[in-house]
Amino acid sequence: MKKLLCAAGFFILTFLLVLFLMNLAFHQMIPDIHRTFIEEKGWDLAFYLPKKERFSIPEYPEPLETFYLAGVDFRGYEKTKITRHQYRLEQKCDTRYLEAVILTGDEKIIGSYIRASDTVPGVAEMVEKDYFMKEKYCIN
Repeated sequence: MKKLLCAAGFFILTFLLVLFLMNLAFHQMIPDIHRTFIEEKGWDLAFYLPKKERFSIPEYPEPLETFYLAGVDFRGYEKTKITRHQYRLEQKCDTRYLEAVILTGDEKIIGSYIRASDTVPGVAEMVEKDYFMKEKYCIN
């Protein structure tokens, strides 16, 4: 019985250590400027590892118009290498999860938007959380 309790305690301690290390890694992967930008809008980051990938400016007018309506203007950045940073948010929109997407070029933020899962195009302007949740996009 004593060995079983020791094994259970060791398992729980190991599990908590792994969670602590994951939490530390999660917070280290997010640049301070991105965290500040998202939190200034009132959003809360969920505990998911962020995604970072290259982003190509769409060539067709329809997706460009969608991004423009979401407050992202690519004019002047056609030759810039753009990176997309995606962060899962704590808040949900109905049954969909939300992601804050920040576009960077030359190490500065050039645009941002909110992306909702399971919607097409699923791109909306990154506005204050209260406005987004109550007024414009989500019906809870």
